[in-house]
Amino acid sequence: MPLQHATLRVALVLTLVLLAGCSSLAGPQEGAATAPLNSDYRRMIAAHLKSAFTKSPLTGPAEISDPRWVLANKGWSWQVCVRFQDRGHQRTYALFFKGSEFLDERYAVLTDACDAQTYSEFDLGSGVMRPGAVGDPGPLY
Repeated sequence: MPLQHATLRVALVLTLVLLAGCSSLAGPQEGAATAPLNSDYRRMIAAHLKSAFTKSPLTGPAEISDPRWVLANKGWSWQVCVRFQDRGHQRTYALFFKGSEFLDERYAVLTDACDAQTYSEFDLGSGVMRPGAVGDPGPLY
């Protein structure tokens, strides 16, 4: 019996040490170099979304989050989240880019933290913001 308890304790300690090492790798890394943000990123994203959604073009009101510098699957990049209506359902799409190159894109998952972001209006046609609320028909003139 004492040998089994000792083996169990060694296995438990080894597991805890390995888990502690893994968790330190996943933590935030302070001081990661930030790539410059393309000043025309909204227009670039609008054009990219038009080309990505050719079968069912995005129409209607949309919102975009502010860019965040994140460590994603393909390395450090800028991330924005875009919310839009698709056949009566709200969808959120996450885009990862550096400069003018898109590194990754997908429908947002929980780890993208898109639900925690602040959004502003986004014109999918031009990539610019327009005043008013999402769903607002725009100027009546």
